[in-house]
Amino acid sequence: MILNPLTWDFQTWRLFFLISALWNFAGGIPAVLRPEANLEKYYNVKTDDPMTIFLNRTFWIMVLIFGVGYLLIACDPVMFYGIIYMGIIGKILVAVNWYYMRAVGKLNNVGVFGATGDLIFAILFIASLFSPVINPCRI
Repeated sequence: MILNPLTWDFQTWRLFFLISALWNFAGGIPAVLRPEANLEKYYNVKTDDPMTIFLNRTFWIMVLIFGVGYLLIACDPVMFYGIIYMGIIGKILVAVNWYYMRAVGKLNNVGVFGATGDLIFAILFIASLFSPVINPCRI
């Protein structure tokens, strides 16, 4: 696989979006199953407050839903092309929010890792918009 995403073929893009889905699942599944542990790992928050746990779990359920979207793109990048735009917006906004939380001292290194990963994925999602093999407007 060549490192320049503008030269990736259809199968490479499909593999990339499969990896994107797995990234979301790797973060989302443990967080949904053990939201209290997730709050402590990401934010140093120890709580049994039902609303805090509910909101954290809800966020991660959305991460899982986005992962399903990336899985759909992996199956057929042309058919599910519009989900790429949602992914770009979602990943950038989550990353910016997490970087802000780090700047104010409320986020641990694992969150910075997640934010950085999301930004890398967002950049590659943007690159996919210019790929003639998956962009239906460029074919």
